Amino acid sequence: MPKKSVSQGDLLSTAQVARLLGVKTQTVYAYVSRGQLRAVRRPGERTSYFRLADVEALRDRVGAPGRGSGLAESIRTSITLLEHDRLRYRGVDASTLAATATVEEVAGLLWEAEAGGLFTVDVALADRVRDGLEVLPTGTRTVERLRLAMLLAGVDDPLRHDLDPGAVRRRCGRALASIAAALAPGPRAGAAYGAGDLATAWTGAVGGDPADPRLRDLVRRALVLLADHDMAGSTTAVRVSASVRADPCSCLLAGLAAMDSPLHGAAGVAARGLLEDLLRDPAGTLGRVLAQETDVPGFGHRIYREQDPRAEHLLGVLREQGLGELAGPTRLLEEALWERRGLFPNSDWALAVLTRRHGLAVDATETLFAAGRLVGWVAHLLEEYAAPPLRFRLAGVYHGPR
Repeated sequence: MPKKSVSQGDLLSTAQVARLLGVKTQTVYAYVSRGQLRAVRRPGERTSYFRLADVEALRDRVGAPGRGSGLAESIRTSITLLEHDRLRYRGVDASTLAATATVEEVAGLLWEAEAGGLFTVDVALADRVRDGLEVLPTGTRTVERLRLAMLLAGVDDPLRHDLDPGAVRRRCGRALASIAAALAPGPRAGAAYGAGDLATAWTGAVGGDPADPRLRDLVRRALVLLADHDMAGSTTAVRVSASVRADPCSCLLAGLAAMDSPLHGAAGVAARGLLEDLLRDPAGTLGRVLAQETDVPGFGHRIYREQDPRAEHLLGVLREQGLGELAGPTRLLEEALWERRGLFPNSDWALAVLTRRHGLAVDATETLFAAGRLVGWVAHLLEEYAAPPLRFRLAGVYHGPR
């Protein structure tokens, strides 16, 4: 696995400053020209950077609106960097990691721990979780089963309020491995997790064949690429829970609850629906999509400008392996949306193509998203546990009757 890059301290790029202040990059340049913000350069680079303290001081002086998150303060994090259409985990390119790293190795990087031994299935716990899931009706979505499994895993842990970092890492690794084993079909937990890795377990949990090396590798890559994405709404829910010192499983459950939305975790389901329409009627679907002015499921992104690196990686591997009947229609739609509307495929579209190509259920898109993100959420709750508690107390602006 690639080594973590050397820290560059509290330096922000122009794009990061713009996001932090809630302004356009041109406004950042204006601040510099007026002497309100001083740029610095790193040796051997022409790119301008800005000290975080200077940016925060400017925000306080000019009353910049911030990123529109509604939080009382910006959250300093050393976990994930989104910049120049690239995604990095602790300084390491996520696409590079996805090429070879296991999910467990990426968890070790994000959790700042040695991955070995963290993800051990507690067979008794996995069996108790599986027994508890039997109360759910036939047809329950896998992500709904995942939420109940997380609740059961937390209830089962008498030491769940021990927030020592080492203890949290061990218990989270145990919980994630055991839950994946419990959700996988077939024999009891030990055998279901027999290959000893999360990618294999989740391949089975979404209805795939864990013995299929191509699918197992694609699931591994997807889990790595989806592990974290900065302060998404569900990640914020995890951190708010950690800030009030909820136990780890409760924090993860808060993230899963916030993710259960067509605007977030279930967005891949809408993208899969568009793909199914496209395969049934390529010309008609293309015409309808180009005529509408609303968002297109699986295309475009609020942060990336020209490409989503997660989608580029997954779709690239899928194309190398061969898309079969999906090749022509998907290329037609992708090229038309880029040329006509400047929209590029995002990770939801990549998951839709992956799951359709390998015959997985429609809800496999949201399950893979949630399974990957659980790993990153543990990094966030660890980081939040190390911060002062109760720091997300917002002040309401009352505008009702007096």
